[in-house]
Amino acid sequence: MSRLNAEIKNMKRALILEKASEMFELYGYEEMKVSSLAKEVGVSVGTIYAYFNSKEGLYSAFIQEEIDAAYLVLQKLFEEEITFEEKLLRSLQIKFGVMSQKKRTLESGVFNNPFFFESQQIAHQESFEKIYALYLEPIEQMKTVAIESRQLVHILNAIGNAYVLRWIEGELEDLESKAPEVTTLFLKLMKGCE
Repeated sequence: MSRLNAEIKNMKRALILEKASEMFELYGYEEMKVSSLAKEVGVSVGTIYAYFNSKEGLYSAFIQEEIDAAYLVLQKLFEEEITFEEKLLRSLQIKFGVMSQKKRTLESGVFNNPFFFESQQIAHQESFEKIYALYLEPIEQMKTVAIESRQLVHILNAIGNAYVLRWIEGELEDLESKAPEVTTLFLKLMKGCE
């Protein structure tokens, strides 16, 4: 395949994913139709399946794009000369902010799979490990509990995901406002405080 053809293929894939992201948020996973996406993008349904194999594959690629974008933002954040507490708070604000913008997209996954977040972590393990690696050293330096730093990162993610679930289920009115609460909770846990 020539370089130009490869670039065209990558641009078409990116265009499909961009429009799919909009449509997942507008309609939710269940109601989003691949045929409607194909019409919006100006390609055939077969072209979409050639790139993504299935609607599930398209959704997985969408999730991967979101994780990759989050990693780039978090990587810049962790390079800043600020305290870990501030990095932690801002990283949770970023996570909750993105989730708040993708509520409809997440609802179908969460309501149809009680282990949605865990299944995404397994499906995109390599990408999540890159994000987790950002937290390891500062946690190692600050923690006073006898819990491995890697385990603490997983606990932080689980706490954040629990808040997202409560928000999706309607128990929390505003997700983004909960970032300071999660930050305080995790710092207490990491330092062994009650």
